[in-house]
Amino acid sequence: MKPRKSKPPQPPAKSAARVPHTDRRELLATLALFAAPLLIYAQVWGFGFICLDDSAYVTANGYVQEGITLHGLVWSFTAVHDANWIPLTWISLMLDTDIYGVRAGGYHLTNALMHATNTVLLFWALSRATKNWARTAFVAALFALHPLHVESVAWVAERKDVLSTFLGLLSLLWYVRYATGGRRWNLVAAVLALAASLLAKQTLVTLPFVFLLLDFWPLGRWSATSSPVETAKPARTRRETQPVAGPQSSLPPSFWRRPGVRLVGEKIPFFAASAIFSFLALWAQSRSGAVTGLGYMSLTERCMNAVVVYVAYLQKTLLPLDLAVYYPHPHENLSWVALGIAAALLIAISVAAVVWIRRFPFVFVGWCWYLGTLVPMIGLVQIGSQQMADRYTYFPLIGIFLAATWLVPELVPAGVLRTRVLPAAALAGLLLLAGTTYGQIAYWHDSLSLLRHAMACTPDSATIHEFLGGAEVSEGDANEAVKELQKAIQLAPKYAPVHVNLGTAYQQLGRFDEAVQQYREAIALGDRSREMFVDLGVILFNRGQVEEAKAQYQQALESDPTFLPALINLSIACLSTADYGGAIAHGERALQIDPNLANAHVCIATALRGQHRFDEAIRHFQMANELQPNDPAVLNELARTQSMKQNPSGQ
Repeated sequence: MKPRKSKPPQPPAKSAARVPHTDRRELLATLALFAAPLLIYAQVWGFGFICLDDSAYVTANGYVQEGITLHGLVWSFTAVHDANWIPLTWISLMLDTDIYGVRAGGYHLTNALMHATNTVLLFWALSRATKNWARTAFVAALFALHPLHVESVAWVAERKDVLSTFLGLLSLLWYVRYATGGRRWNLVAAVLALAASLLAKQTLVTLPFVFLLLDFWPLGRWSATSSPVETAKPARTRRETQPVAGPQSSLPPSFWRRPGVRLVGEKIPFFAASAIFSFLALWAQSRSGAVTGLGYMSLTERCMNAVVVYVAYLQKTLLPLDLAVYYPHPHENLSWVALGIAAALLIAISVAAVVWIRRFPFVFVGWCWYLGTLVPMIGLVQIGSQQMADRYTYFPLIGIFLAATWLVPELVPAGVLRTRVLPAAALAGLLLLAGTTYGQIAYWHDSLSLLRHAMACTPDSATIHEFLGGAEVSEGDANEAVKELQKAIQLAPKYAPVHVNLGTAYQQLGRFDEAVQQYREAIALGDRSREMFVDLGVILFNRGQVEEAKAQYQQALESDPTFLPALINLSIACLSTADYGGAIAHGERALQIDPNLANAHVCIATALRGQHRFDEAIRHFQMANELQPNDPAVLNELARTQSMKQNPSGQ
């Protein structure tokens, strides 16, 4: 019997067969992570604009409503509007106007698409950095589906949030590519993307610190050495010990090759960009008066609130209930007990993160990510009157998601619990978050739905009563507006804007005496809003108090010399007293601001007719008719003027 020939040794199976399978899973994860947020945010296509800030960003912003134009681009880079200098955000909104017109659903859709793209960019960046696509996919899914992020995505005015994060995550992705062996152009691209992010909103000024955290874990660049450790030092020659002419650094060459120094050094362009844009943000907010002074809120009060808010955000992350568009600041009612508990918790987590930094480096990185990236929004520089805002967590919560996603599997025993139960629990948690988020999005359908929900969450807030009353004035029932605004005045009797809104509600109801009383109360409290002066002027004009009405219109123009309703109403008031020169002057001023204003042409034409300048009057009536074709009132006045020209004696 012949011995059986043994088969020649086979080469080991190529691992390349495993790579396409992994790539396929990552591709499927990418598609799922892009589709999931779009699915739950698809409802925003049918949403409208809301009364909070959307007017400043779109509906009452003439530059945005014109789409992309040369003068609009110049305005984007030169104007401080709504307390912000955010040129790329303005340009993105102008582009939406070119694509969708002024349909609110289009602006909402762009926000949703950006949020889905942000989810994918986060997945790509962290997956490349950690080499663990499954856990990274869970982090990205938490980012995509968490209810705290609804405010950033479902609010058109928060385009600046999703856009700046989109560009910031591009910077993060390019930095990770560079740090994991990519070419140096990736580092240059990361710097440019950060600069672009800060042009959209100066939120991610802390991103260079995030890069340093990722250098520690998962990239492990802090432990890398650029030269072998010296075990013995050769004796120097006589020539080497001689001083060298010229200025020399006091630091040895090895100092500059240390990992920490090298890593910080390569971040200098990032830190420079952050410093420049931080200054620009403070300048813009200070110039517009949005920064609250220390006289209104002391530094001690701000620091105390910051400690409490850090923990409040964690609480809402774990239990996302009662999420409101506005959280009133407690001021002197801030609980010392709450402060003590919050401070103890923050210290405990921080100490644990440092003590177990070698065993659980991801906890240290995630925790510092959360603490650090929230600093610009934590209220040390107070903007507005709110205590906190859900939108401020859009980028910082990534750190918490990262730490929790890596920590929990480490704490769960190996075996069935880790391989079966934990993934099932994770999936169930994501589904629960998705359902909660879907419900939270629905509140953003319109102003009344949003503010009524906010009222249910914060019933004793004068500001929410004011906002809801204002929304009822413009979109709902004026009688309901009066009720809400009266509640607001009971809670904050010295807050002038509430009196203005209440006056507007009374005016809509025809209760003019009460409206005038509220407007005058607002003026006594220091309100200088241009709309209020015009509304008060209209009531006085209709009562025959023309000179008093003129004074109110002039007050509106002192607040804003370009306010067209004040100019037009002042021109009409001048016509009523036969002050034709004044009527023409104010009408021409209005046309300088908006050459397509038909009412201004009518005012000028009427004044010219009063001066018997019929040819000029006819020309202005004809221009008004071109701008407002077939308007019966304009056509009648034009015909009357032509008749008066032909028969001056019969006028």
